Amino acid sequence: MRRPPFDLWQLLCVRAIAEHGSIHGAARFLNTRQSTVSRSLHNLEERLNVRLFTRSPAGATPTVFGGEFIRWSQTILDNVAGMNARARRTGKGENGHVSIGIQTCVLPGKLSAFTAEFRATHPDIVFCYSEGTGKRLLRRLQRGQIDFAVVTRRNLAPALRVTPLWSDRIVAALPFSHPLANQREISWSDLRHDIFLIGRDNAGQDFEELVRRKLDGTNIRPRIRRHDIGSNRVVALVQNKEGIALLPASWLPLIRNQHGHDIAITEIRDANGSSHLEFGVVWRPDNENPGARSFARYLEARRP
Repeated sequence: MRRPPFDLWQLLCVRAIAEHGSIHGAARFLNTRQSTVSRSLHNLEERLNVRLFTRSPAGATPTVFGGEFIRWSQTILDNVAGMNARARRTGKGENGHVSIGIQTCVLPGKLSAFTAEFRATHPDIVFCYSEGTGKRLLRRLQRGQIDFAVVTRRNLAPALRVTPLWSDRIVAALPFSHPLANQREISWSDLRHDIFLIGRDNAGQDFEELVRRKLDGTNIRPRIRRHDIGSNRVVALVQNKEGIALLPASWLPLIRNQHGHDIAITEIRDANGSSHLEFGVVWRPDNENPGARSFARYLEARRP
């Protein structure tokens, strides 16, 4: 690549000469020696092979081409100043992009409410979202492909930082024809003969472990049917009477809007009360994205 025909210092000298009408005035404005400004202008004109100023005892006057060159110089210098200001703001974490992966079982809009305050105080930081299973998101996080992951808080690598977000009560979705569909509250042992429909994501793994743990003392091995879909999408299979499903309670308004009277939602309780899914936002402390570091500081301040 060839060396550019001029540098920014030469453009600054040209602009200062034009604004102050002389090499002497430009040198005083730039806080440098007159010979330095004169040499910069001379070298630039030689490099361009064109005269930019007409010198006289009264000062320096731009030539016709010099006037054009000054206008171009002003545009370049303004752009450089803008680039510099943006770079400084980016370095301070005041603008840029932050990527967040969201586990499929997280209710739409749930995270937006949590980040609303940060987005209001950092309007120039753009959030980019993706969706996936918890395992996939954590792999992408550890590879540096995303800045944060919102997942259920289980089996997290020690090197990752996590801020708890919310706890979601777990309920059962039953076909409307199920014998227990009219019960507002049931126990885990009431479901020991049912087929549990489990999704592929971390929530599905949490649900499966929970079912096995809760039914461990019933002497009946729980019947679990796994599907390669998100945990919340198994509701359609419940609607088809293929089994029952466990759901985060935060999804109930959407589930009822979509499936109406085709399914029944029932509370599950035992001696320990209701079971819950614990969600958190996870990130790598060595992330070098300045915007992500700003958001991480925001998360740390909210840590319980």
